[in-house]
Amino acid sequence: MFDRRTAPSAEIDVSEEEHVAWIRSQPDASLWHQATMATLAYRSDPHDFIPWVLMQPELDRSTAGWLFLWPEGSRYLRGERNFPLNISSESMLAIFRAVCERSESVGFANDSIGLDPDFEPERLRALDVVARGEVSAGLVVPRVLLDRPFPPERRDKRFDLDDGLLLLLDD
Repeated sequence: MFDRRTAPSAEIDVSEEEHVAWIRSQPDASLWHQATMATLAYRSDPHDFIPWVLMQPELDRSTAGWLFLWPEGSRYLRGERNFPLNISSESMLAIFRAVCERSESVGFANDSIGLDPDFEPERLRALDVVARGEVSAGLVVPRVLLDRPFPPERRDKRFDLDDGLLLLLDD
C-alpha cells in the first residue's frame, strides 16, 4: 500500500527521477504495475525502473505479462529484433529476456492484478509460436508466464493512468 502523504505530487511522472524514487520506496505491486505501463507505453525508462521492477520478489505475474504481451512477445519468440517503441529495440530485447528468465527461474509470487482480456489473443499467439516449434534458437520460453490465462483486470481506484501520468486519486 502506497503512502500518498509522501508522494512528490498528485501526478506521478515516471520520467522524473524523484517520482521514480518514490515509486520504488512504496511496497505496492499495483502501483508498480501502473508505473510499468506508464514507463514503457508513454515515457521511456531513463531511470531504469523496469529492470528494477523485474527484480522485485513481489512482482505480479500480470505486470510481467503486460511487459511481454503489450509489445508483442510472440514476435520476440520468433526472433524479431525490431520493436519501435519509446525505448530502444535493444532495451526492449533486454526486457523480454529478463521477463522470460524471471518466468523460468523464481517465477511470480503474486497473480492478482490481472490483465485486460484483449491481451489473451497475444498470449495465445505466443503459445502457438511455441507449439509450432518456431521459437528462435537460444531463447527461453516463459512457460510459467504464458501457460494459463491471466485473471481479469482488477481496477485499482487509488490511481488512474492518464497519458503517461499516474494520477493519485482522493481516498
